[in-house]
Amino acid sequence: MHSGAIVLRYDGLKLLGVLNCPDGSPRSRHPAVLFLHGFPGAEKNVDVQRRLLERGIASLALSFGGAWGSEGRYSFSELVPQARAALRYLRRQPFVDGRRLAVFGFSVGGWAALSVAAQEPALSAVVAVAPAGGVEMIGPHNRERIARLSRPLRVRSVDWLTADFRRAVRRFDPHAAAARRSCPLLLVHGDADEMVPDSVSRTLFAEARPPKRLVVAGGAAHDFLDRRDWLVRLTAGWLERRLGR
Repeated sequence: MHSGAIVLRYDGLKLLGVLNCPDGSPRSRHPAVLFLHGFPGAEKNVDVQRRLLERGIASLALSFGGAWGSEGRYSFSELVPQARAALRYLRRQPFVDGRRLAVFGFSVGGWAALSVAAQEPALSAVVAVAPAGGVEMIGPHNRERIARLSRPLRVRSVDWLTADFRRAVRRFDPHAAAARRSCPLLLVHGDADEMVPDSVSRTLFAEARPPKRLVVAGGAAHDFLDRRDWLVRLTAGWLERRLGR
């Protein structure tokens, strides 16, 4: 097994990521998962990546533009196109089986993952953990929350990013995406989530076409910090069954 930093290009920008490759012969081709971080992205679900790597599943963890060393300015409207560019990069790797690809997104990354799954019908699975919703996320608290959470990121301005957020959740409506995607879907949410109410995932699940599964964790907060082992077993095990080894 080995992991390494990579650079991929998107719209003239250099986006950084971490590529994880399982052991195998030079001709081995593995299933693979694209990981999409939240906003701002402090929680990267590295523990899930490591469990998958132990099971022979490759992964790519992307840093969105303007975040964690990637060039450009952070933009919610660019997350889905950037994620699709990263998926194309992952599919081209010689050790990746392009017929067995999945996307794992957390929070805003889960919101993006749903749209990616709707636009990439060849995907084998999608996992959205505590995904952000659509227009129901728009409210008077947006600017204050964006101002606080965007401090580690490179942004044009708080006002610009707030307006961009409101545009993006309309343009990339996760409810329409959940209903349109065809690959298996796993939604995981805590009923004590202080950032995104669990009603978002309950509604997404009701609107999504099968196959689908919803797990609501009693007492779990947005980051699942008090039950990471449980989350790793749940999500990695589900992905392993959908992708094979």
